[in-house]
Amino acid sequence: MTRPVLLDNITHRDLRIHTGRSAALGDARQYALALPAEFRQLQAHFPIVFQLVEGDVGFQPIALFGLEEGQNLFLTPTGWDAPVVPIALQRDPFLIGRAFDDTLQLHIDLDSPRIVQPQEGEVGTALFMPHGGFSEYLERAVELMEQLHAQAQHLPLFIEALTSHQLLEPFVLDFEMPSGEQSRLSGLYTVNEERLADLPGAALEALAREGLLLPIYMQIASLSQLTVLAERASRR
Repeated sequence: MTRPVLLDNITHRDLRIHTGRSAALGDARQYALALPAEFRQLQAHFPIVFQLVEGDVGFQPIALFGLEEGQNLFLTPTGWDAPVVPIALQRDPFLIGRAFDDTLQLHIDLDSPRIVQPQEGEVGTALFMPHGGFSEYLERAVELMEQLHAQAQHLPLFIEALTSHQLLEPFVLDFEMPSGEQSRLSGLYTVNEERLADLPGAALEALAREGLLLPIYMQIASLSQLTVLAERASRR
């Protein structure tokens, strides 16, 4: 459950945030939304695949952190074991809201485990300066949310291109659990390389012109990280 409220420097002047990475702070998740604009950075560390979400959402790309629900193989006792963190994971505990005139507003989830509770004392990172101005942390959070919102606007066009050209196909990954038990990761989708290669030149040119061809290739390249992910699981 979430409890989003509009952030302001009076009501929340003393609010502080846990900024580390741990299971207790909500990072024990198998995946996070991946936006096409960040595929180039993410593909060097995480498999990027697609999942089909019920309702009107349809397909969405995700960076995969684990091979089973609730498993994040990039979490260690000392924090995050990768040079990059997907924007959708960085944004917690902030959310984007809209005012009555449709302008964007910054909200915060008061039920997030990242919120420092009163009994914890003066730990965590402050959101506001003593005089009411934004802290450096909050300024970065605002920039991040603006970036997240702007990049998310291009996601429907990317998914529409993939589905209209029938480029997505389901795949499965068979792997061995640390116990020796065989397991299978299924229910996910990837780009069909043969169909991509068979597209007419005009279609490929259109994808490239719209900035969609590069993230497609980055997604394909990221699949090499599936083996690395399985190796991480075996070491655990």
